[in-house]
Amino acid sequence: MKESINIYGIRSIIEAINNQISIDKVWLLKSQKSTLFNHLFSLISTNKISYSFIPKEGFEKFSNKNFQGAVARISPIKIIDFEKKLELILENNKNPLIVLLDGITDTRNFGAIIRTAAATNADTIVISTNNSAPINDDVVKTSAGGVFKTTISKVDNLKDAVYLLKANNIDIIALTEKAENLIYEYKLNKPICVLLGSENTGISKGLLKIIDKKAKIPMNNDNDSLNVSVACGVVLYEINRQRQ
Repeated sequence: MKESINIYGIRSIIEAINNQISIDKVWLLKSQKSTLFNHLFSLISTNKISYSFIPKEGFEKFSNKNFQGAVARISPIKIIDFEKKLELILENNKNPLIVLLDGITDTRNFGAIIRTAAATNADTIVISTNNSAPINDDVVKTSAGGVFKTTISKVDNLKDAVYLLKANNIDIIALTEKAENLIYEYKLNKPICVLLGSENTGISKGLLKIIDKKAKIPMNNDNDSLNVSVACGVVLYEINRQRQ
C-alpha cells in the first residue's frame, strides 16, 4: 500500500478540494485570519473534511516547508498506464498534446512542468517507472495544484512509449541543444508529443536515435541554457499559440 502524501499551503489544498481529491485530514494554524483562509475553511466545512486547529508549535516539523498555516494529508496521486491512457486520449481528442520526460529527477522541476502542462491543457505527462522524480509533497506544492488537473502516466521503458506514439501517428519532437532546427520552424498544430530530458545529461542517446524531429530554443549566446521547466513552458505555449 502506498503512503499518503502531505500537501502544504492554502491554495494547494483548495485546488485539491476543487478537483475532488480524497483528503484524509487538514491541520490549520489556530491564529490564522485571511480571506483565502476563510474560503478554505468554508470548503472544508461544506465537503465535511476532517480538520483540526493546532498552535504554531504543532507546525514545527513542517518548518522547512512553505505551509502557509495549512497542511493536508491526501491519498497517493493516481498514475495510469500510458497505453491505457493513450487509448482514452485518442478516443476523446483529435489533437492530443503529450509531454514525455526522460530522467527528470528534480522534484521542483517536475512540479513546475506539471504546473505548465496543466495550464496548457496537455493530455498527460509520461514518465518511466525508473529514473523519475517521485510524486511527493514537494512536487504537489510546486505544481500549484496542477497535479490535480492533469494526468501522469507511466511506462516501463520510454522507447516503448515512443514506438506507441509513432504507431498512432503522433509526432514526437525532442527538445535538445544539439538540434539544428528551432522549435518555431515546426508546425505544432497537430497531434504532438514533446520530449524533454534532464538538465544534467539531456535526452538519452538511445532515445534520440529513434526520434526523427529535434528542436532547440533560440539563445543569444551558445553557452546560455534554460532550466528544463522553463524550456517546457516556452515550447508548450508555442504549441498553444499555433493551435489558436
